[in-house]
Order: sequence, then C-alpha cells, then structure tokens
Amino acid sequence: MVDALRDKAGFRPDVNPRAPDVLIVAHLGKGVCSISFDMAGDLLSNRGYRVRTVEAPLRESLAAAVVLLSGWDGRTPLHDPVCGSGTLAIEAALFASRKAPNAGRKLACESWPRTSDAPLLARLRRELQERAVQPPPILASDRDADAVEATQTNVRAAGVDVRVFQADAREIQPLDPPGQLLLNVPYGERLEAGGRKQLKTFYHQLGKSLRGLEGHRAAILSGSEDFESAFGVRPRTRHVVWNGPLKCVLYGFAF
Repeated sequence: MVDALRDKAGFRPDVNPRAPDVLIVAHLGKGVCSISFDMAGDLLSNRGYRVRTVEAPLRESLAAAVVLLSGWDGRTPLHDPVCGSGTLAIEAALFASRKAPNAGRKLACESWPRTSDAPLLARLRRELQERAVQPPPILASDRDADAVEATQTNVRAAGVDVRVFQADAREIQPLDPPGQLLLNVPYGERLEAGGRKQLKTFYHQLGKSLRGLEGHRAAILSGSEDFESAFGVRPRTRHVVWNGPLKCVLYGFAF
C-alpha cells in the first residue's frame, strides 16, 4: 500500500509501526481478502472510566451484557453488594441514564483529512447528551475498603450517579422500593480444598441473606461449579457467558 502511494504521490509514507496514524485491517477467508480501515482506534469495549482496579476485574462489555441479560429495565433501584472496582454498577448507571460510554473519546477517523466527519460527530455527540435521563438509585458496596475506594474513583471518571459505601453483602438491606441486585461473586478457581469450603460457606450465607429480600430480583454471575448448590435457591433463568477463557453462568432469581 505504501508502495502504491509512493508511485502516485511521489513519496513513501513514514509509518510508526507501534502507533500508526491509520490502522488497516486485512481479513483473508475462503479465498477472499477484505481490506478495511479501523475508524475507532482503541477498542470500543474499553469504556475509559476504569482508573483503578482490584483483583480479577470484570470486562466492561461483559458487565454491560450482564445488565441486559438480567432483565432489569433501568427504572427500579439497583444494588451491587460485591462491587469490586464498580464495573457492574457503572454499566447499570450508564444504561439507566441512557448515557453512551466514553462519548467524549477521540476516534481514529477524527485525525483523517475528511472535512465531513467533524460536524457529523459533533451532532451525534450532541444527540447523545440530549437523550440522558435521571436514573433510579444505584448502589455499590463491598466489605473491602480498597474496592470501595476503587469504585468511587471509577464512578467519578465515568460521570455517573452511584452511591458507594462499605458493607458486607451478607448483611444486605432491602431496597425501597424493591429492585434489582447484580452480583459478580468470587469464583475461587485458584483455591485449594480448604478455600473452596470457605467459599461454599460464603455462597450459602449470601443465599440465606438474599432470601429475606421480598419482592427483589437478582442476577448473579459465577464461574464456580459449587455456587448453585451452595447458594440454596433454585434459579429461574441461566445464561452461559464467557469471562475471558472462563465459562460462567449468569443465574436469575426472584425472591
């Protein structure tokens, strides 16, 4: 391609292989080669708000899928009582407030010499801002102080309204009015037998606590084969999802 440009323009483009101005994607399959330009640049799944993380953070795109698969309509209160770095709660807040994630990001195509892109993108961003609404109360909590601080930092970076506080999920209080719970519980895939026993105890205690939340719904993501039996409540729905290479199940409950 650069040779063709040299033949037409009289000079060979100087390309930085680590940070090219234009990323060209070639896809070869079944004897056909497709050439395309990457207009976005950075992955669209990177929302841009995750300033601080804790161990094993949930990918933003998977968290958004969990929110949608949970069946929550964005009109009732929502609580994530094991929030980690806050990804689930932030994605829920973006969904409920109808805010586009990372709407202020600069796309790769904005550096291209095309005069029609700038006014079009400005109009699209303006329309996105105008559609935002006030969400219902959204809560995020964790018993770990570092997780609470990470969530608070990420909530500010995302520009969403989430109440963040420190609390143990096994002492969860009901929402008023009853609403939705979203949880990404510890999986324990690296634990030995003794650790697995502790994790099963946590699942059981969590199930006992959530059963007391009359009128609430819960969507719980787990990659542990011990979760369903230890939790002690029969799920109404199951969705298989993949957290990277790890097969997980999103369980739906109604209490």
